[in-house]
Amino acid sequence: MSILRNRKIVLGITGSIAAYKSVEILRSIQKAGAEVRVAMTPSALKFVSKLTLQTLSEYPVYYEAIPEDTVEIRHTSLAAWGELFIVAPATANTIAKIACGIADNPVTDLALCFGKGIICPAMNVRMYENPVTQENLKKLKQLGYEIVEPSRGFLACKEEGKGRLAEVEDILDAVSYWFIPKLLKGKKVVVTAGATREYIDPVRFISNPSSGKMGFAVAKAARGAGAEVTLITGKTHLKTPYGIKRIDVETVEEMKEAVLEAVKDADIYISAAAIGDYKPTKREEKKIKKSEGKLILELERTPDILKLVSERKKSGQIVVGFAAETDNLVENAREKIEKKNLNGIVANDVKKGIFGSDKTEVLFITRKEVSPISGSKEEVALEVIKLIYENFFKGVE
Repeated sequence: MSILRNRKIVLGITGSIAAYKSVEILRSIQKAGAEVRVAMTPSALKFVSKLTLQTLSEYPVYYEAIPEDTVEIRHTSLAAWGELFIVAPATANTIAKIACGIADNPVTDLALCFGKGIICPAMNVRMYENPVTQENLKKLKQLGYEIVEPSRGFLACKEEGKGRLAEVEDILDAVSYWFIPKLLKGKKVVVTAGATREYIDPVRFISNPSSGKMGFAVAKAARGAGAEVTLITGKTHLKTPYGIKRIDVETVEEMKEAVLEAVKDADIYISAAAIGDYKPTKREEKKIKKSEGKLILELERTPDILKLVSERKKSGQIVVGFAAETDNLVENAREKIEKKNLNGIVANDVKKGIFGSDKTEVLFITRKEVSPISGSKEEVALEVIKLIYENFFKGVE
């Protein structure tokens, strides 16, 4: 995400077998545009070379609590330089020390200097589930730390369970979220994404080219802004963003049922999915055989989910739609806003080749204002969330 461009991040590495993944974490954060410096515990040095990390970070690794080769006070200077401290992997031992304020190595020294950051646990399942570890993690959350929970799977100790270091993509999401202003903290947001499918027969269906990238970017931006996010998506290859509840659907009817249930207690509904307007009146049970003649399909309208949500809209609930248009963007959007009683529409011009692209140009349109936004879909999504806050929530709290 571009949100990490020019950010300064300190990566703390501890003595877990997962320490080898710290190299990939470092590179992923760098590729996102941030500068990274590294601190290591003595045990971490046994799992991964400081030379490797020093070469990749292009800066000396802080690995001795009291180094003899410099007069620089490394833990205070790094804490003054960095904007975020992340410990990945974090062992049970290090988590316990940070929770108790113990500072006896470079990583725990930095934790005490920063006071908060991101913790990515990695350990044996029994160590992770131990009440003491869970109590320590709870305490760290209360102190302002973000805990990126480990995943379940086959562990280095050959046991199955929760304890594997989170996926690098999830850690990168958490790092990105850290720098997004928490404009929607405490809000519940429902976002739809991707394309629906309406089957003609078991192997053929009516759909559209939507990749779901825009909807997923909006969901991530909302999560980064502090919201509790439910993402309802049609068929897509995209991975579930970190910290987001995902519901997979296929048809318009399935999406309608999922949306109407999810929005019951939502503060914001953002309809970014490319939902089909028509479906075959009849779905054939068997594959239609090829023939010389024409195949004539009879179609009927699908439910208008956005309109249904708006008709059930609670007091204070915000409903924003997405509209792909070929002309008269503002005029058509304003007509939809009035007709469906929406709070706003994000309109884009399909003639500019938006489907599947990583960049986009849109207009955020309300009854009173038109705001042009362009850039990567991540940048546009962040701006959409900001405009939703500024137009409908700022000054209301």
